[in-house]
Amino acid sequence: MPRIFALLLGFCLAAHAIATASPAEGAGRAAAALPVSAIAAAGSGGFAPPHFPVPTFRSARYNVRDFGATGDGVTNDTAAIDRAIDACAAAGGGDVVFPAGTYAAASIHLRSNLRFVLAPDAVITGADHGYDAPEANPNDRYQDFGHSHFHNALMWGENLENFALVGGHVNGGHIIQGEPKPKGRDIGDKVIAVRVGRNLLFQGVTHDTGGHFVYLLDDCENVTLDHVTIRKSRDAVDFMGCRDVQVHDCRFTGCADDTIGVKSDWALGRKIDTANVYVWDCYFESGCNGLQFGSETAGDFHHCYFWNIRIGRAMKAGIGITCNDGGVIDGVNYRDITITGAAVPIYLLVTDRLRTGDPAKKTGTIRNVRITNVTVTDCEPGRQGPVNTAAISGRPESAIENVVLENVKLVYPGNGRPADVDVVPPYPKDYSPRSLGPRPAAGLYVRHVRGLTLRNVEIAFDHADPRPALVASDVDGLTLDRFQAGQSTAGKRIRLDGVRGFTVTASPGLADEHDARAAHRVE
Repeated sequence: MPRIFALLLGFCLAAHAIATASPAEGAGRAAAALPVSAIAAAGSGGFAPPHFPVPTFRSARYNVRDFGATGDGVTNDTAAIDRAIDACAAAGGGDVVFPAGTYAAASIHLRSNLRFVLAPDAVITGADHGYDAPEANPNDRYQDFGHSHFHNALMWGENLENFALVGGHVNGGHIIQGEPKPKGRDIGDKVIAVRVGRNLLFQGVTHDTGGHFVYLLDDCENVTLDHVTIRKSRDAVDFMGCRDVQVHDCRFTGCADDTIGVKSDWALGRKIDTANVYVWDCYFESGCNGLQFGSETAGDFHHCYFWNIRIGRAMKAGIGITCNDGGVIDGVNYRDITITGAAVPIYLLVTDRLRTGDPAKKTGTIRNVRITNVTVTDCEPGRQGPVNTAAISGRPESAIENVVLENVKLVYPGNGRPADVDVVPPYPKDYSPRSLGPRPAAGLYVRHVRGLTLRNVEIAFDHADPRPALVASDVDGLTLDRFQAGQSTAGKRIRLDGVRGFTVTASPGLADEHDARAAHRVE
């Protein structure tokens, strides 16, 4: 009965939202509406596999060897692979089979209704030349080179529907991680690029090396990554304006940049929303952010869930949500996550960078974020400097709204600088944790927030710190329920400036109170 009720309620709420919206709003809300499987998952608070359907294929097999592929690791097999693809597609689709061997290739042209089936000892690897030139893009000034072009990849597709890559190894090989230099160099910078896709499955595949991205998926829906391993790359996976995404049982390590990037840029010249993203049962190590929203945030984001995840390294932030380009990030949920080796445990930031071609652009916001059962220990300095404080930082004109941290433990090394006690962080356009600079808080810095609950949150230190554990400025609705924090060397736990609706319950060292105001308080 609860699941049936949740299903009916979800349908009613979605129908009401669309019916009462303007035509433009209705279209946007319809795009972000939960599918039936995801609505059913609401019976578990959203933390349940959505069971999005995976593509199915015609029973037919096309062996790339039969079309001239050598698999010797030296010959460029792209033309032979494309012949197999074309024959399979012309017959109505099926399996393109890669027997054991190493297939050097460049810019394989993906087609709809095809499944690449790789033997366990089959390897597709990026050749040292022969790539398609990066296609012209009039919108390339709104995002970096890698995000703006798709054709200069090991394999790419446009308007791709019903495609799967199963088994074996697909490696970057000679593919590079940055912008090609000199300009016009014949080389690729990403492994798999899809510009507009639907019904995509990547299953049981290992990527020993990548490029700027292993996966760059732009405006794709119904995407599954299942038991995918990435051992080395810059970015692992960037979902750019994708809907109905499920990622599970994956292991991404050796990444210099983001592992899971949930983003939305202006590469396609339009605002593209993200909705219904589910990630669970994974292990990630990142040279930047473990679980990241942004930096590219031109579109809106809805209904995102992450659970049962271990992060073993995050040299920027373990959990990062940055809103920079006008999007609204609404409804992000984390549960049962352990993080070690993070330079910053949790980082929520709104900026007014506005790198978008939207003529109606304005500063976006972050709202309705829930972080539950999260433990952060063994923080370590990262690529941008020393360990820094978790932050929830809105802007005066764009507050962050409705954030809950529950059953969260943050353990810091301590030994902060006394000079940082009175510092006021800037309002950066850059999204990185370093750009916010030193924080006046030792454990959590909060400003310009409407509605923040810290329930059973513990902030601990290996060594004493001169700063209060919590500093909050311009907060409307701050609740501390069973909040535990070590004292600073000055004997202080919190500092409040311009806080309204302040409530404390059962928090050691702090007196219970309800709906209080604090123009300035240190205790």
